[in-house]
Amino acid sequence: MSSEVNPSLSIINNSSNNLISIFRKPPVLGLLIIVLMFCEKMLMHSFTVITLYVLPEPWKWIIPAITGAIGMWLVVRGMGRDEVKGSLLGYTGGFLIWVSWMESAMPIIGHGANIPMVPAADGGTQGGFLGEHVFMQASGVFCIMTLIFIMFNKDVRCRMLLWIRRALRMDASVLGKPTQGYRPNVARVAAFEYFFVTWFMYVLMLVIVDPRTFGLHHPVTYTLCALVVIWGLYLMYKQTQQREVGLSIRYGIGATGVAWFIPECAQFYGEFYEFYLYANKHPVAMTIVLFLFIAILRLLWLTPINEKTQRSL
Repeated sequence: MSSEVNPSLSIINNSSNNLISIFRKPPVLGLLIIVLMFCEKMLMHSFTVITLYVLPEPWKWIIPAITGAIGMWLVVRGMGRDEVKGSLLGYTGGFLIWVSWMESAMPIIGHGANIPMVPAADGGTQGGFLGEHVFMQASGVFCIMTLIFIMFNKDVRCRMLLWIRRALRMDASVLGKPTQGYRPNVARVAAFEYFFVTWFMYVLMLVIVDPRTFGLHHPVTYTLCALVVIWGLYLMYKQTQQREVGLSIRYGIGATGVAWFIPECAQFYGEFYEFYLYANKHPVAMTIVLFLFIAILRLLWLTPINEKTQRSL
């Protein structure tokens, strides 16, 4: 039996590896993560609609309870892993916890507290608040206060909080020097970031379109929406410049969390059809979304890791 390596087979393998490596370098890496996380947002919206409005009791509460527990388990499993797998497990666990425990708990709180609905300013179907939306908007006070105290942490790595600190001239002389050699647990960081970015953007959107202030059709609302859209587009551009896979995943959580405001805003004004809210009517489209999500997730999971730095090669 010949032990010689087939040259053509080697060329094919090398070409395949080179092609795959392109997907883990900028700008393709950042674009893939944007697609991954946009697909996740669509799937999570479908999950919320199914659990809240399709499943009968008690399954509409049992399924989210189990899903959230799986999310928490994934975060724990990600602790101590390398930058890529830890970030992916933290991110996946974070969105499962939010879409199950948070999204399911808000209607219970809204209905249990008998929080009244707020009708749309123009009497239409867009821009009104359910009781849970009123509750979520009010929780923004606690979100902001918590973020302020997180910002005071000398070892915080959040780009937005670091930018605010620089703007306020809060340097090491005020907060103390960052801990030398400190490496945060990336799974916890990714899950925590997903939770707070989603919470903050949810509150921000509700504040902007609040029918009790300006409502949807007001120059102030148009201006604020435009500013957030520009912010989201800028962050997506910055996302395409990220070079390390683990860091790109964590940066993408914030970038996509802000950029998701764009389709949300567009649907308020009838410029975008949220097909993922009607998964039963669009099975082909949702199958494509699910396939893209799984395929990109697996591609990132198989990223080669530098054993010394625990980061992508």
